[in-house]
Amino acid sequence: MYNPHLVLASIDQHRWAIIALCSFAMLCNYTWFFAAVRQGFRDRVVPVPIVCVFFWLVGDGTMVWHYDLWFNVYDHWYVKLFWFALVLTVICELIFMYMILRFGRKELTPSWSQGQFAILIISGVAVMLVVWLFVKVLIGDPLYITYFHLANMAGPAFGAAMLIRRRSRVGTTPLIWGAYTLMSGSWFLACALWFGPPFASLEFILLYVACTGAAAAMTVAVSRMPVSTPEPEAPEAQ
Repeated sequence: MYNPHLVLASIDQHRWAIIALCSFAMLCNYTWFFAAVRQGFRDRVVPVPIVCVFFWLVGDGTMVWHYDLWFNVYDHWYVKLFWFALVLTVICELIFMYMILRFGRKELTPSWSQGQFAILIISGVAVMLVVWLFVKVLIGDPLYITYFHLANMAGPAFGAAMLIRRRSRVGTTPLIWGAYTLMSGSWFLACALWFGPPFASLEFILLYVACTGAAAAMTVAVSRMPVSTPEPEAPEAQ
């Protein structure tokens, strides 16, 4: 738990540095989002791990939903700018949801009907919303700063699982993960330098290093994967 007013006061002391670095982070965010949408439609697969889409949609979506909190209660430039930035982010995440519904059943549950798969996905979003609201109370995160840490961690964690399952770079590219790495690293650097002592502790620094390193490792791993999924090897004749 942190004091939001003390954090915002610290942010005010470094206004232009934060705007510059966080703007770069958001540019990288949009770069990988747009690249993922393009690659997903090109390969006709879900380009982002489904759990990540669920988590990001409910996390970013609830922040956007609380318009009154940011513009009338806190009335601070930082949360207002983030609100505008996340509107486009939520739109991209809704596109990912569409891609899940359009392409996901064939890959994940081919024996199910489209209706059954849609019910599963919508139920998953609803459950994730309940989980997120519970977690947000536990972590004490009034400004959604710690949420962005968790959101950044989710990408490489679940992305690695998807990469291993597909055994190829289908649905992803080194550009996507390179931009993701720069996005995470820029955001974490701004938090460590200018958001105040709560975000510069040893535990947070270790998180920053682990998450950015994992994203960089994903960039390398994707670059070494074949473009398409290898065909299963035929069994040897007895």
